Amino acid sequence: MSRVSVVGAGRSAPADQRGWRRRENAAAFAMLGPSLLPYIAFALVPVGWLVYYSFFRWNGFTDPTFVGLENYQRVARDGEWWESVVTTLQFTGGRLVLEIPLALALAYVFFRGVRAESLLRTIYFLPYVLSPAIIGIIFGFLFREVGGQFNQILEGLSLISAPINFLGDATNALLSLISVGVWAHVGINMLLFFAGMITIPRELTESAAVEGAGEWQTFRHVVLPMLMPVARVVVLISIIGILRSFDLVKTLTDGGPTGATDVMFTYIYRFFFEPETVPQIGYAAALGVTASVVVGLVSVAYLRVVRRAEA
Repeated sequence: MSRVSVVGAGRSAPADQRGWRRRENAAAFAMLGPSLLPYIAFALVPVGWLVYYSFFRWNGFTDPTFVGLENYQRVARDGEWWESVVTTLQFTGGRLVLEIPLALALAYVFFRGVRAESLLRTIYFLPYVLSPAIIGIIFGFLFREVGGQFNQILEGLSLISAPINFLGDATNALLSLISVGVWAHVGINMLLFFAGMITIPRELTESAAVEGAGEWQTFRHVVLPMLMPVARVVVLISIIGILRSFDLVKTLTDGGPTGATDVMFTYIYRFFFEPETVPQIGYAAALGVTASVVVGLVSVAYLRVVRRAEA
């Protein structure tokens, strides 16, 4: 009888453990449920809606008509769309080339110590608190050719003889967008870099100083290598955020002049909500899916470049 009871107990132990694990998993899913519901409702459902209607011709009012891949074939032939993709990549590249090094330099200055450090960090971070749409409206007034504060300052300093058309010239408009984007987001990237730097042991920088290393040598050979994991994430987040830009461009240039600063999502907006024409929801959905693919491809390409550089 004792052998039977021992064997029975040995067999029931794994069963009890499996039951306990099932109850534990059920409790975990129950706690995750409330946070998953908003994600499903506001992320997965809209994505599914977008993909579904990309196969239809629909104006938002009448019944949708299934057209298969017709919308995607139109995307492939739409020259203006691909021009907006190129502009988006130019905008992204210009922002990254200026924004990341500037944020890194500012973070290092604060890391090494500067007077009124907390105040200056707050000042640099403040633009990020503002809505990009509000920033676009404010700089729209500042960049005006007639009566704009920037032109008044430059003329007052005798740096220009005639007002600069910041937003009416294609090249100037794109450069203005890039500069405003850098101004608005350099602060948050600076804080992310600074947060990574303060995790670096002080002993390493102090040892470098004892060995006679200057600031540049300390930054290049000590700080930067240890900051690379943070830097990779910051650059990836920046790439995705800039590629998805909409509100700043919409309020500052609205894609002008004549579509020269149209980025992907301002171009898509016109087919969804343009008040002067009938909405083309199906085509806009196909453009949205294509834009998502572009963002994904650029992000994957960046990650592959990073991995090859590490190998």
